[in-house]
Amino acid sequence: MTKLYLVRHGETDWNKQNRCQGCIDIDLNEDGILQAKAVSKRLASEKIDMIYSSELTRAYHTADIINEQLSCEIKKDKALNEIDFGDWEGLTFEEMRVRPDYNYLHWKSEPHKAAFPGEGSLQIVQDRAMKLIRQIIQEHSGKNILVVSHGGILKTVILGLLDIGLEAYNKFYITNTSISIVSVEQERNYIHVLNDTCHLQDMIKTKPIF
Repeated sequence: MTKLYLVRHGETDWNKQNRCQGCIDIDLNEDGILQAKAVSKRLASEKIDMIYSSELTRAYHTADIINEQLSCEIKKDKALNEIDFGDWEGLTFEEMRVRPDYNYLHWKSEPHKAAFPGEGSLQIVQDRAMKLIRQIIQEHSGKNILVVSHGGILKTVILGLLDIGLEAYNKFYITNTSISIVSVEQERNYIHVLNDTCHLQDMIKTKPIF
């Protein structure tokens, strides 16, 4: 059995501002660093064999803090970078709602059908993320692998691993430094934990992702 530990990066100032980050390279804020330290303690007792991280600073910084407890190799890969949202990046979600040239409501209601700037579709995003995830599973069969990435990417990966359609993309949330755990076996994949934030306790700040 191969086990994937999927962790979203810690909070950034743009998360607090409800601003679309995408591929813009924003670092963790003070709370994000504390969140990363909290999830690091949570994972200290797990037997993690390898860490894969997005190349973006907020994810790699999170992975680096977690690795203070684990002392594993960290491999960066751009396939784990957040969704490229093109012209949406830098805008608040409210600004995106009122822009007549952005079909934000379509994105909210039917994300699997909506076209957006940058990469253009969730299917394109999922394809590039899952290509790496399948490679990780093949290369590290029977191991425990930590993947530190972004909310959008992790949701497409979870849906891909569970063979659930992308129409479910907006049906669940991935909190900053939450843990989701998926086991991969020959006959099936199944989820043990989804969006676990027990390690954050009073630090939890639940906000709906756009």
